[in-house]
Amino acid sequence: MKVVIIGCGWLGSQLTKVLVAAGYSVTVTRRTAGAAEVYGPAVGFQPLDLARPVADPATIVKLFAGAIVVCAITPGRQQQDDNYRKSLAQLAGLLQQAGSRGVIHFSSTGIYQGLAGDVTEQSPLVLTEPRVARLHRGEQALQQFQPCVTLRLAGLMGPGRHPARFSAAKVLTDADASVNMVHSADICRAVIQLLSYPSLPAGTYNLVCPQPVSRMAFYQQAAKLAGSTVSFAGTSDKQRRVMAQAFIERFGFEYQFTSATAALAHCD
Repeated sequence: MKVVIIGCGWLGSQLTKVLVAAGYSVTVTRRTAGAAEVYGPAVGFQPLDLARPVADPATIVKLFAGAIVVCAITPGRQQQDDNYRKSLAQLAGLLQQAGSRGVIHFSSTGIYQGLAGDVTEQSPLVLTEPRVARLHRGEQALQQFQPCVTLRLAGLMGPGRHPARFSAAKVLTDADASVNMVHSADICRAVIQLLSYPSLPAGTYNLVCPQPVSRMAFYQQAAKLAGSTVSFAGTSDKQRRVMAQAFIERFGFEYQFTSATAALAHCD
């Protein structure tokens, strides 16, 4: 089976290794041609910048034909521009032209910003929040092509991405709130499981460590392992726990790291 990874950064690079080891034919795309040498001879490479009109659509359509495409494009930090939606809308059009077998979209549980309590894939979104609206527009744009599996990823952790890097010497809030994290190994395992189906099963699912762990317990353990410190002060009224059950029940999925705390030892 041919798999194409669009926007192959930190997470896409790990997925590439897992897919190649599992025997898949993998091609990755980045916005610049200079990144090709990073991936080695076992991986195909195609420059592709979806933020602009594709100069040679015939080449991209040929690449996408008969492939499962994994979209790992990040929404970026500029909340006001519409480039994220436009990029995913252009991708959906190219997939349609190519007759691709399906697309797996890495979205974000950041789409639940503004909500409190336990949140699921059916929770109503606070679309007045700029980040939420941007993520939602992106999901909707790519879902114009089907079958599309939207995976809303919790905070990312894994090799080279230790949570202590983002909390060292900081004062954090909401000590008692649940932390919402997912290890890259479980994201890769989820993709492998989806690829095992003869036809990609469309839907929207959260990927997040299912066992509740408090932010204080998690970040204190992260700091201890990294030899740093972290402290807490204050609370908010928007504490939320992202629920993992839908993907587990739909696919019989078993997380390697059910607890975010247990995953910390595998982030070197």
